[in-house]
Amino acid sequence: MKVLLVNPPIPKTYYNTEFYLPLSLLYIAAVLRQNGEEVKILDLKIYSNLRIADFDAFYSQKIIDTVSDFKPEMIGFGCLYSGQFPDILRYSELLKSKNKDIPIVMGGIHPTLYPREILTNCPSIDFIVIGEGEDSFIRFINEYKSGRKHFDDIDGFAYRADNKINIKCKMRFIENLDSLPFPAYDLVNMSDYDVDTSDWFNPKNLSFKTTIPMISSRSCPNKCNFCSMYHVMGPRWRARSPENVVDEIEFLYNTYNHRHFSFMDDNLTLRKSHVLSICRLIKERKLNIEFETPNGISIRTLDKEVLDALVSAGLVRMSLAIESGSDFIRNKVMGKNLKEENILEIINLVKQYKDIYVRAFFIIGMPEETNETLEATYNMIKKIDVDKIYLHNIIPYPGTAVYQQALRDNLLVNISPDDFYKTDKLYLTNYDSFFIKPYKLTIEELITFRKRCEHLINDLKEKRTSKAHGE
Repeated sequence: MKVLLVNPPIPKTYYNTEFYLPLSLLYIAAVLRQNGEEVKILDLKIYSNLRIADFDAFYSQKIIDTVSDFKPEMIGFGCLYSGQFPDILRYSELLKSKNKDIPIVMGGIHPTLYPREILTNCPSIDFIVIGEGEDSFIRFINEYKSGRKHFDDIDGFAYRADNKINIKCKMRFIENLDSLPFPAYDLVNMSDYDVDTSDWFNPKNLSFKTTIPMISSRSCPNKCNFCSMYHVMGPRWRARSPENVVDEIEFLYNTYNHRHFSFMDDNLTLRKSHVLSICRLIKERKLNIEFETPNGISIRTLDKEVLDALVSAGLVRMSLAIESGSDFIRNKVMGKNLKEENILEIINLVKQYKDIYVRAFFIIGMPEETNETLEATYNMIKKIDVDKIYLHNIIPYPGTAVYQQALRDNLLVNISPDDFYKTDKLYLTNYDSFFIKPYKLTIEELITFRKRCEHLINDLKEKRTSKAHGE
């Protein structure tokens, strides 16, 4: 069966422009091909740097031309985050207007959270793969090819039948991740992902033009009250074997001469033996690489032994998930179980490594936030003084405890829950708007505090720059 997988463009208003290969689609493509299907990937992101007057017309024509040339029997859209949904909906409607008989499937975090709403309101989307997609997609495509089209028993799947929306929640997750083939890297042109890396933190002075995302494990067992990832990847952490992970790195190292990697795990260092073994194998195989952890590392999992191993294997940029300077917000509200003394201890330890660029994540605007808890975050940012601070406004992702709380106590502002499935409003900047009004604060107070924090962050950055230049 000929299957076209489409990755939507980066929304023009979206704040995060980091440029990664579409790893989820590459995994889906690999298992489809292993199942005997013919697969093509159309990644519209790769055209985002072109000088084009009308991007939407360009993307629309690119999709139409690709369908005309490839003649797929099925089209799949990956919707990693909700900011991509308006584009996907528009392109699916365009495709249906011209090829009404080609089924359109959608997968990713967004449709996993909103399968009923999408199938009820968006007739151009026929099927939804819920959660971890490899096994569900293969079962679906085999059933579809057979002509039986009995989808009731497919785990993690949603569809329409007899004027009814049928949803089978995801219950079974892949236990042996080593059983999956490596992502189908040959289906994309690696050079399409080249960017200007001249200003990247590169202490080894390696030659590379992009970073390749890697997944060594799936899910996270911690269930912080603001996180929805366990809905997608399940409640239990599962890992590939260290050998399998480093085999993939070595394949990319030798086949594509690649030297920079991004571990996209939700909790890379959860199991100490796992990460230590990965680092040991990288060194044993003499792989001269650099890597980073964009999604954040749990501070509770770090110690000198782990940091020594990571740095010696090539870690050059790490993100630390602190989330709040307030012990009350961080632990009682969010459920991080992380003491301030642990944070400061690890920060001081990390700063002893000169070849690590350190980023820290903070979230403000929780329902229980007060002026005192905000001030604790301000002081924490000032105290740790790391290379880069990401200060996020809380996003009430459906399915999370904080969303249920905001809904129950009528704390949602600037958005209606009925619009969540179709809007990109929550995901445009993640900096300019607040969507939860705390019990004891006004939105204006949150905005004022955010501006104050941004001034602090800029001042700290200028001081570090001046110090680095010897001024």
